[in-house]
Amino acid sequence: MQEGDAPVPHRPVARRLLALAWRHRAPALGVVLLASLGTALVVVFPRAVQHALDEVIPQRDVRGAWTLCAWLAGAFLLRDLLAALRGRLAGVFEQRMIHDLRGQLHDKVAHLPLAGLQRQRTGDLLARLADDVPAAQRAVQEGVEQGLTAILQILVCAGVMFATNARYSLVILLPVPLLAAGGWLFSRLLAPRARRARAASGRLGALLHETISGLRLIRSLRAENARQRAFDRLSTEAGLEQRRLASAWAVYGPLMCLLGSLGLVLLLGTGVRGQLAGELTQGELLQLILLLGFFYEPMARLHGVNQTLTSGLAAAARVFEILDAGEREPDPCPATERVRGEIELRGVGFGHTPDLPVLHGLHLHLPAGQTTALVGVSGCGKSTLLDLVAGLAEPQTGTILLDGAPAGAEARRTQTAYVMQDAFLFSGSLRDNLRLARPDAGDDALWTALRQASAEEFVRARPEGLDLELGERGARLSGGERQRLALARAFLQDAPVLLLDEATSAVDAESEHRVQEALAAFCVNRTCLIVTHRLATVARADVIHVLSGGRLIASGRHAELLESCPHYRHLASLAFA
Repeated sequence: MQEGDAPVPHRPVARRLLALAWRHRAPALGVVLLASLGTALVVVFPRAVQHALDEVIPQRDVRGAWTLCAWLAGAFLLRDLLAALRGRLAGVFEQRMIHDLRGQLHDKVAHLPLAGLQRQRTGDLLARLADDVPAAQRAVQEGVEQGLTAILQILVCAGVMFATNARYSLVILLPVPLLAAGGWLFSRLLAPRARRARAASGRLGALLHETISGLRLIRSLRAENARQRAFDRLSTEAGLEQRRLASAWAVYGPLMCLLGSLGLVLLLGTGVRGQLAGELTQGELLQLILLLGFFYEPMARLHGVNQTLTSGLAAAARVFEILDAGEREPDPCPATERVRGEIELRGVGFGHTPDLPVLHGLHLHLPAGQTTALVGVSGCGKSTLLDLVAGLAEPQTGTILLDGAPAGAEARRTQTAYVMQDAFLFSGSLRDNLRLARPDAGDDALWTALRQASAEEFVRARPEGLDLELGERGARLSGGERQRLALARAFLQDAPVLLLDEATSAVDAESEHRVQEALAAFCVNRTCLIVTHRLATVARADVIHVLSGGRLIASGRHAELLESCPHYRHLASLAFA
């Protein structure tokens, strides 16, 4: 079953949306109150027309006519004033609810376990944040503001109509049950189409995000035409789903209007007969005609509300799908007491999918204050092991201990600084990126960390200095500069455990020499776990662990492993030398 095809019950989704709206009930109730007052004024004009035709004109009461006009103008002024206040409150309610729902979604995405998050496409998540959240909010606002006031206007108009002439009102309201049944039936039929249209738009958004993010690679591979074909396919699919939805609404709207028009036909036929028979005055007939227009106008609005609700509930289901996905990672807790840095893995097993394990019952001991290197071919589990130690994933079997005590993911994160091969930088200033590691760090501490990472020189060469705007993902810097800033961020964090995953792969030889000297000094009395293909770094490690196929096959110093481990000797001859 494709995304969007799964049936989603509307009632639970609607209840959750209403519960969310209740948290912002003050502006919502204000909107309902003002809309109700404004709606009650719709009967003023038909009543004024009836009074003018049946009393003012026959009595030639000029003063009464001016008085009537004055009251009518006052009613219109009050109606429009209430509408302005309602619009202002509706904006407050809209933005508060969008902020709340979007904040919940952003918070859930930020706390999703990485294994679950990696199964989500970034563009689709962005579509849910940017498009589905406002659509879900509109479903609530339309239901509260337009839906309730439309129902109130229908009841008010029906009450005045029955008060004017119950017999004729009963006849001209005969199409109402058909309208209600049609609205219910179409909402049931259109909901699956709305879900499929939303899902198709999400897939298209995911492709667009990937195209923009990977534009350099696309150009280098001359893959523009291939990506265009993929875009055309998904765009055609999204357009087809939207057309199917629009086609259904194209039938629904006119059909409901036709049924509503039958009421006007019935009113004209029975009303003329009633006036000829002396059962209706001319003013009463015109009042009924005007009231019938005000009666069916909110019904047309209800059809629009139905459309918004159908689309909005489909969008809300996509939002709640993320909010309900997986377990939430705990909130960051205050840093615990600093550990010595002894790390032990007991029977640790892990796999991104259950049938494809990456690590198999791994036993590993990293003494505190020791520099350890991990080597092995690509895919043997080195980076996965670092992710586990860093608290970015939890082992599926086994236990990870810090200083002899089992440590959860959050505890491990508070004690480790992790420099990844892909040195990620956020848009914003250089200072802000460094302070992610230590928000209270002053400029002196920042410059010290930059100096340790051999980054001070290129930062001081920029006129902006620490205020340098880095651009998206650090686009204004070279790969080596980004990597040195990532190292400076780790130095600033000053954690007892330092994890380096090819942390100097993009640094030039001169800078690497200075960075290695800084690392050697920084790693004194600190537990360092390093993944690298650089011979100099591996050779200086206190111990080297050799991984193959997710298992530990050898451990020792560089010279020892060259003698005792053929696999390590093979790696050294191919990669290190």
